[in-house]
Amino acid sequence: MLIIRRAVQNDHDRVQQEMEQVFRSLVPNRPHVAQRHNQRWRPPVEAYETEEALIVTAEIAGIDDQHVSVVIENDVLSVRGDRHDDRQGERRSYRETGISYGPFGFDVYIPFSIDADRTEADYINGFLRIRLPRSSAKTIVPRRIIQPEERG
Repeated sequence: MLIIRRAVQNDHDRVQQEMEQVFRSLVPNRPHVAQRHNQRWRPPVEAYETEEALIVTAEIAGIDDQHVSVVIENDVLSVRGDRHDDRQGERRSYRETGISYGPFGFDVYIPFSIDADRTEADYINGFLRIRLPRSSAKTIVPRRIIQPEERG
């Protein structure tokens, strides 16, 4: 589901998200921690620009597309979702952990104006791919040119 909001994002939320990203970059990748504490985990994400668009790809295998939310608010693309562990309650003795369960999310800054009507998102083979096309420049033609002596 793709939702585009035009509301102003709270600066406090943005600062908190940026601080979380900095912290995650300093701490070794331990996906099982997010599962235990029911915190949001961040899937592997790739974001790059082409001449036509910003392309964002996230690896979120094993998630029903009904459990994923994609929202564009101002200049930020936010993806949120939840990967359920269907085997919860089973007694287990782990030898290795590397798959995160529970709520996940990430944000990507959009560095240019986009054409919301042509925005696309698809989820194929465990990869969510979002294409945010650049908006084309609009030429505004003045109806009447005001001379300096007319201004005032």
